[in-house]
Amino acid sequence: MKRLLTATLLAPFIWACSDSNSAGATSETTNGIALTVVDASRTPIAHARVKLYSKENMSVLGTAESDTAGIAQFALNAETLDSVLATKTFVEGIAGKDSSLMSWTALDTNKTEISLLPSASLTVRTGTAEADYAKLYEAISLDSTPYAALRNGSEYTFAHVPAGLFNVVAGDSLIASVTLETGTSADTIFRVPGISREFVFEDFDDGDSLNNIAKVYPNYGWYFSAIGNAKFVSPDSASGFKGALENSSNGKHLSIRYNITDSDYVLLGTHLGLDTGYYDLSQLTAIRIKVRGDGEFSVALEHYKEIGDNMFRKALWKSKATEEWREVVFRPGEEILESNSYQVRFKEISTEVGFFTIFANSGTYLQIDDIVFEGMDSI
Repeated sequence: MKRLLTATLLAPFIWACSDSNSAGATSETTNGIALTVVDASRTPIAHARVKLYSKENMSVLGTAESDTAGIAQFALNAETLDSVLATKTFVEGIAGKDSSLMSWTALDTNKTEISLLPSASLTVRTGTAEADYAKLYEAISLDSTPYAALRNGSEYTFAHVPAGLFNVVAGDSLIASVTLETGTSADTIFRVPGISREFVFEDFDDGDSLNNIAKVYPNYGWYFSAIGNAKFVSPDSASGFKGALENSSNGKHLSIRYNITDSDYVLLGTHLGLDTGYYDLSQLTAIRIKVRGDGEFSVALEHYKEIGDNMFRKALWKSKATEEWREVVFRPGEEILESNSYQVRFKEISTEVGFFTIFANSGTYLQIDDIVFEGMDSI
């Protein structure tokens, strides 16, 4: 086989060179594959870690590090090279100390390059209460990859994984299929029969102004308020709460439109109970909510006891709505802490929650649907 030196071939570099001892005592052959590692703009990446994996058992067939020209060369014995070329082989590329650039792809003998793109992250929630953690798998993985995540409470987090379409498996069982976009954080829930707990706090489909706790315990329902010079465009005072409900193919959702300037904001909220009533939400593992809009918003669980003029201690989370419906997840432990706004850690108020509130402080509209409390199946 001729030694290949050009970088413009239509296949990965493959070379073989023989070195035989003139006395005949030894004879060895070194074979190899070389790939050029590039980023999204096809700029060569130096010091990228590249591995070849066998599809059969995810064993590592070869490792290499790219040089200053981005070329990663694998020195393989003849038997391993034959196996790589004859069977399904995956190529992994990683660059950056925090695996900020990654790639996972099948080896294609018609290509000379692998492109490393911003890595993604994935969190898989189970909505499981602490008492049931021991019933969960200790780890889950992305099928046909070396990537696994250990259980942390009721969740599993893949901190850095390549973009792509993956099946998530627990043991031999398929639990989810996910598409990971470059540079994004994905979040999904896997419901474990008999273990996962969810309480649909509000889906608006019944068309009344009461949240779903009212089916068991009475409350005052939803209310709207404009702070400062902010104004509601809809609903107006004449139409009331029902004027904020819109029909869609999936039932009803809540929709508000408003005018906001400077530091003004609007809010919509609901009592969890009557007057000084409160509820223990300490088992809550996440709040899941579907949103659409064009501005920033916050979700808060507020303590029942007033500490100032209509001011309450609160656990508060922030996000931004987009023009397309998407599901946003807020977790205890990730709340925003600002003492001057009475924002505290969730655990400080978790056993005495009196209000659920949504604040909008930018944009012109916000639509809400399917508010779910995970980790609890009743209030």
